[in-house]
Amino acid sequence: MSLAGKIAIVTGGARGIGRGIVLALAKQGAKASGYPTSLLQTVHAERCQQVSFTYVSNSSKPAAESLVQEVKSLGSDAVAIQADSASLEAPKTIISATLSAFGASKLDILVNNAGLGGNTPLEDIQVEEYEHLMAVNVRAVIFMTQAFLPYVSPGGRIVNLSSISARGGYATQSVYAASKAAVEALTRVWATELGHKYKVTVNAVNPGPVDTDMYRAAGEVHLARMEEQNRKTPAAPRAGTENDVAEIVVFLCEERSRWVTGDVICANGGMLYT
Repeated sequence: MSLAGKIAIVTGGARGIGRGIVLALAKQGAKASGYPTSLLQTVHAERCQQVSFTYVSNSSKPAAESLVQEVKSLGSDAVAIQADSASLEAPKTIISATLSAFGASKLDILVNNAGLGGNTPLEDIQVEEYEHLMAVNVRAVIFMTQAFLPYVSPGGRIVNLSSISARGGYATQSVYAASKAAVEALTRVWATELGHKYKVTVNAVNPGPVDTDMYRAAGEVHLARMEEQNRKTPAAPRAGTENDVAEIVVFLCEERSRWVTGDVICANGGMLYT
């Protein structure tokens, strides 16, 4: 179902799952704006939504610019914005840049995708690691959503990216797992708190391993462990793809998902049943 005319923000959108979400939204006619751990905006008025997405580092700028061009090749328009989602100023910057880029006063979709991973044994966790990961994975989700609410149109959609780690009990993921469990809790609270007041739905998507640059950079030992687990995945003996997750996110942004809220969709091929 088309998302033509909608305006979307995707945080952490230059690479990986975020990139897949930006492209999937664009193909459905939404105008999207998104950012990885920085800001990247994408705009479209015809085929896809106007989409803004973010990226954090200068090293991600070429990927962000390439994605803008790819969105435009689909008949949509895009804008990329650099901003660090760990910054308390990021939400205001992202919202302002998106509205300005699209000449809009209202927004339709927020996908809280930006996040950091972590695999540290409990004995080795440092306060700095905890604070930085929580700032990006939890605090940024709260205040990005708060900044979005004054501009959301009736029928709006909020989709948060969780992880299989929120429920899997995997060793060395104390902080990361806690942050994603928090995201799922926020999803349920907001579905109740915001549903009638703002006429929005709020859901989360809970991916398992997805074959991205970040996944492949996890290290030889971790990658070998995951590949062994992937071979047992019921849906297919492989890791997920960006599109496996992105298409579920797009469904949750469409009108046909109107009766789904406060839910967590486990996009992990059956690796973990919940």
